[in-house]
Amino acid sequence: MQAMANELVGAAHAENLLGVGEHRRNFQRLSRLFDEGAVELSKAREVVDMMDLAYGREGLFESRRRELSKQLAAQNALFRIRSNASLINNLSGSFAGNAERILSAERDKTTSAIGFAKIVILATGVGAVLIALASAMFVARYVTANITSISNAMMRLAQGDRATRLPQKLAANDEIGILQRSFRVFRANALRLDRMNQRLNRQNALFERVFLNITDGVAITDPEGRLTAVNPSFSKTLRLDPSLNPVGAEIQVVLRSSILAENKSNWRFDESFAGFSEIHGDNGLVIEIRRNALPEGGGVWLFSDATERRQVQDRLRQIQHIEGLGKVAGEVAHDFGNILSSIASNVHLVEQSRTNAQTDTYFYRMRNALEIGTSLVQRLLAFAKKQALMPEVIDLNELIAGLIDLIEVSLKDGVALETQPGVGPNYVLADPGQLESAILNLCLNADQSIKSAGRIRVSIRRPDKSTTVVSVTDTGSGMDKATQLRAFEPFFSTRSGENGTGLGLAMVYGFMKQSGGDAAICSKCGIGTKVSLSFPTAQVASETPREIASGQTALLVEDDPDTMRQTASCLENEGFSVTPASTLEGAMTHLDKIEHLDLLVTDLNLDDGKTGWPLVKQCEDKFADCQIIVVSGRLPERFFDGCEQLKARTVALVEKPFSQEKLESALQGRRCGACA
Repeated sequence: MQAMANELVGAAHAENLLGVGEHRRNFQRLSRLFDEGAVELSKAREVVDMMDLAYGREGLFESRRRELSKQLAAQNALFRIRSNASLINNLSGSFAGNAERILSAERDKTTSAIGFAKIVILATGVGAVLIALASAMFVARYVTANITSISNAMMRLAQGDRATRLPQKLAANDEIGILQRSFRVFRANALRLDRMNQRLNRQNALFERVFLNITDGVAITDPEGRLTAVNPSFSKTLRLDPSLNPVGAEIQVVLRSSILAENKSNWRFDESFAGFSEIHGDNGLVIEIRRNALPEGGGVWLFSDATERRQVQDRLRQIQHIEGLGKVAGEVAHDFGNILSSIASNVHLVEQSRTNAQTDTYFYRMRNALEIGTSLVQRLLAFAKKQALMPEVIDLNELIAGLIDLIEVSLKDGVALETQPGVGPNYVLADPGQLESAILNLCLNADQSIKSAGRIRVSIRRPDKSTTVVSVTDTGSGMDKATQLRAFEPFFSTRSGENGTGLGLAMVYGFMKQSGGDAAICSKCGIGTKVSLSFPTAQVASETPREIASGQTALLVEDDPDTMRQTASCLENEGFSVTPASTLEGAMTHLDKIEHLDLLVTDLNLDDGKTGWPLVKQCEDKFADCQIIVVSGRLPERFFDGCEQLKARTVALVEKPFSQEKLESALQGRRCGACA
């Protein structure tokens, strides 16, 4: 037991795990001896206690093992700490050495960099100073040069040199740029002012030329009625003494001193006078006086010698009266001629059936009456100037321009004439004399519809390429619907008590229809009337020389021998070999026999009431390249009835009487009409 106790004590004081293990093995050996019975039973209790003290989780051996293990772990940890600390110390020393070397190198670099930076800063400072000096010198030169240039340019511009200008540079948005732009604006304003002055000078020169050269007398008065300026025609128009200067005298005194006044006591030509008046002198002299007030007081006076115009107006009134009588005579002669034709037919029947001497006496009397009536009709037709139209290509702008003076002198006082020509030449095919008469007639009708003052406008326009329209518009009394419907009727007139014949618009309508055009009226009561004359637009003949159709064949179909000879002669002059035919059947038979044809010329109205359209259709079907011309002396409104079955081609239409010029126009494609 003592040995076991010693092992326990030894284990408690062992310094290492080996010693504790050794004491434990010895204790276990002694314990086996106890188990074998070598120990007395009286001491077994103590042995068990020692066993309990030695073994178990809280036993001496286990506790000591844990204690020594912890001490060993602590020693190991302390060793590792010391080893790591040494390593750290070594590393720290190495790092410190490296850091010192790096710091030394960086310090050397920094010292070099600082030295270089000092040099750079010094160089930069010197460069900045140089740049500042250069900039200052450049700015000084830029500002000074530009200000000097602008100042010199302004001085030259102020002295009148408008050609001066600054160099064309891109102006900056600085003060110099603002000065340059200001100079350009000032120069532009100066040039504009010069142009305005030049225009004003031209206007003043034009006014002065008009004032000095106008044939009417012009005078300007101040608010007191005294003459401040007169033109050279003033004294001439008023028949004053040319050696006397009327400037400064009162206008009324000057007028009373003229030799034109018949009743001077009725004159009130002072500053209260406004508008229009006239004075009459000896030998039919008529002076028209107009005055317009000036804004600042006084007025402008216009004195016009209207003697010649009044004489022309009187003459025109006489001509209009005679023309009215002539038109009435012409219409009466036409109707009377129809009556004579009926009488002649019956006289012929009586002559064929007379049986005795008494009948011969009646026949002789009727024959004498017919001869007298025929002679009377011929004289009436000659008086009415019933002549065939002679159309030609005319420019409506030129025709209207030539009519302005005649229309103006035909209008009553207070009626103004305006003209609106068309754009470019406006060519139509018409009789110029009859067209002038028609337009003059419309203007006179418009003048009569205006009661006091008003306006008449003659305008030309082209609504499309194929139509040209002449319009006469007035501000007269206008017409109601019923009057418009009957306006073109012969002998219809709303001026029953004013020498109206009712033939004016009827003559215009008939002329337009005969010329291939139309006439239309648009009117409103109290507003005015517009009469429009529509013409087919004519094409001007080309100046290129026309080739003669040498060796080409033509078929001429005409039932009148004289017309056939004339037309054949025209075709032969164009180089055609002409084959004549006087009947429709003969012409169609000839077409069946021939193999080639270049031109067909046929009358529209042939024998026995037949038309030429079947012949045209046959020629078109057989000869696709044959040119076709249809001739007629009558162009009714339904002229193209009968040609609906033709193919999509053009047929030239020529109105009789046939002429060389019309043939040339048709051959060159200029047609009076066409069906396609």
